[in-house]
Amino acid sequence: MEISEHTICSYLDYMAIATGSKFLRKLDVFIRRQLGPTVLSSGNSSLYWRERIFHYFSLAIISIGLVVYIYYGLTFLEAKQYPYAIFATFVFLSALFASSVKSLSFRFRVSWIIFLIFLVGVYSLYESFISPMGYVLLFSYTILSGILLGHKGAIRTIFINALTFLALGIAFYSQLFDLPTPSVSLKHYTNITISFLVVNLVTLFPLISFLNGLVFSLEKERRLRKLLRREHEDLALAKKKAEESDHLKTAFLSNMSHEIRTPMNAILGFSNLLSHPEINASEKDEFVNLIKINGKNLLTLVEDIIDISKIDSGQLVIKNAPCRLHDLLLTVYESFFDDIKRRGLMNLKLYLKEGVSDENIQILTDAHRLKQIFVNLVGNAVKFTDRGFVEFGYTMLDDQFVKFYVKDTGIGLPKGKEGDIFNRFSKYNDDKERLYGGTGIGLSIAKHLVELMGGDIWVESESLVGTTFYFTLPFHKIESKQGGKKKNYERKHVYNWEGKTFLVAEDEEDNFRYIEVALSLSNASLIWARDGKEAIEIFKKVNNIDLILMDIKMPLLDGYSATREIKKINKDVPVIAQTAYALSEEKEKSLAAGCDDYIAKPISYEDLLSTIHKFVPGA
Repeated sequence: MEISEHTICSYLDYMAIATGSKFLRKLDVFIRRQLGPTVLSSGNSSLYWRERIFHYFSLAIISIGLVVYIYYGLTFLEAKQYPYAIFATFVFLSALFASSVKSLSFRFRVSWIIFLIFLVGVYSLYESFISPMGYVLLFSYTILSGILLGHKGAIRTIFINALTFLALGIAFYSQLFDLPTPSVSLKHYTNITISFLVVNLVTLFPLISFLNGLVFSLEKERRLRKLLRREHEDLALAKKKAEESDHLKTAFLSNMSHEIRTPMNAILGFSNLLSHPEINASEKDEFVNLIKINGKNLLTLVEDIIDISKIDSGQLVIKNAPCRLHDLLLTVYESFFDDIKRRGLMNLKLYLKEGVSDENIQILTDAHRLKQIFVNLVGNAVKFTDRGFVEFGYTMLDDQFVKFYVKDTGIGLPKGKEGDIFNRFSKYNDDKERLYGGTGIGLSIAKHLVELMGGDIWVESESLVGTTFYFTLPFHKIESKQGGKKKNYERKHVYNWEGKTFLVAEDEEDNFRYIEVALSLSNASLIWARDGKEAIEIFKKVNNIDLILMDIKMPLLDGYSATREIKKINKDVPVIAQTAYALSEEKEKSLAAGCDDYIAKPISYEDLLSTIHKFVPGA
C-alpha cells in the first residue's frame, strides 16, 4: 500500500492536535519544508521529478546512514580498525555534504552519491566475498543511475559492474595477490556474476524504457503547455489589436461621416439658397464661392482616401520632374492665407521662410506630392493653433538634402505621443467631445509620401507651447535659365471655338450638361454620344469633328476600345480622356489606348478649356 506525502502530513496534523505535542508539530513543519522542489523554475519537468527523487533518496541516505555510521563507527573504533573508521567517516560526511549543499550542480551531487554507493558495494565484496550487501549496493548503483542520470548513465554502470566483477575475480582467483581463498569456486562465482548481470539488465532496461516514456510524456506535456501559453498570448494580443483596430475604424467612420457631411451641408444648403428670390447678386457670389471651397474640401477628402488605398496596394508612384520650389511654397501660402482671412482668424499669423534668395531655384522632385505634404502639415498646424503663428519653409542642410519644416504655436502634443501622431486614424484629443475635426489620415499620408520620396519625417512638440514638423528630401538642384520669374497674375484667356465641332462621349446626362454649358460660352458646337459604339458611328458619319471628349466608363463599349477604333479611322483627331478614376495608372492606360491627353473628374472649368486649347486653339 502506498502512503502519500499528504497522508503523512495529515496524520501528523491529527496527532499534533490530538496530543498537543510540540515535537509532532515541529516534525510536521520539518517534513513540509523538506519536501523538495515544488516549482518548475527551469521549466524542465523531467529534471524536476529527478530532483524530487534525489531529495527523498538523500533524506533516506542521511537518516539511515547516520544510524549505520554510528553503529559501524563505534564497532571499528572498539576493534581498533581505524582505517575502516576513517573510511566510514569519509563516506558519511561526503554523502551529507553532497546532499545538503544545493549550490553544487545537480549532476555532480547525484554522481557523487552514486559513486559512494558503488564504493561501499565494492568494499563489501572485497571484505566479505559474495557479500549479499555488496550485490544489493551494486544493483542499487545501476538502478539509481538509470533513474537519476538517464539511460546513458545506466548503460555505463552495467559495464562498470562487469569490469568490477572481472577485477575481483582476477584478484581472488589468480593468486597474484596475498588474499584469502574464496569460499566458492570460480565456476560458482562466474554463475553468480552472470546471473547478477542478467537480472540487472532485465530489470534495468524495462525501467529505462518506462522512464524514457515518462520523460517523453512530461516533455511533450511541457511543450504543449508552452505552445498553449504562446497561443493564448497570441490570441490575447490579436484580440487587443482587433479591439484597437475596431475602435480606430469606428472613430474613423465617425470622423469620415462628419467630414463628408460638413462640406455637403454647405454645398446643398447654399445651392438651395441660390434659387431663393430674395437673395441678391452679391450674396449669390458669396454662396457660389463657398460652394467651390467646400467642394474642394470634399474632393481633398476623397483624394486622401484614394491615396490611402494606393499606399496599401503599393500603387502610389512618385514622378520626379523639375519643380520651381518658391512658386510651389507661395501657392501653399496664398491658399492658406486666403483661408485664414476668410475664417476671420485675426489672432493667427502665417509666415513663409525661404531658405535661399534665388527665386528661380528648381529642384527635381514630385511637385504634386510635395505640395500635398505641405497642405497636410500646414492644414494640421492651422487647425490646432488658435492664436500666435504658423510658419513654414526650408533650409539647406548640405548639397544632399533639403530640410523643410512647419512650425506652430498651437496646443502641442503630450509627452510620449510624438510617434503615435503618424499612425493612421490616430488623433490627439480624440475623445467624445471631439473639439477638432479631421479624419486622422493626413499625417499618415504625409509620412508615407516623404518616405517614398526618399526622405525622413519627425516631430518635436511641447504641450501648450507648440509643435514643429520636420522632413527632409533629397536635393537635386536644376540650373534655371535667367530671365526672371513670371508672376502668375496674367490676363485670363477668352476662348472662342466658333465653327468648331466637338464630340462628347458621355453616358451621364448631368455630366454632359455641365460640359455643354461650359463650352457653349465659347461658341463651340457639340454632338452627344451616350456610349462608345454610338461615338464610333457618329465619328464615321460626321467628317468635321475637331476634337473628342471621351469618357472611359460607358456601357456597350468603354472609352479605351472606342478610342482605338476611332484612331484607326483618323489618328489626327485629338481625343481627351475624361474619367472619374483617379488612379495614376489610368492616365497611362488612356495614353496607351491612343488618347492625346487625360483630365480627371471633377473637371474644373479652367482645366477643361485650357486642355482643349492645347489641341484646338481658341482665337
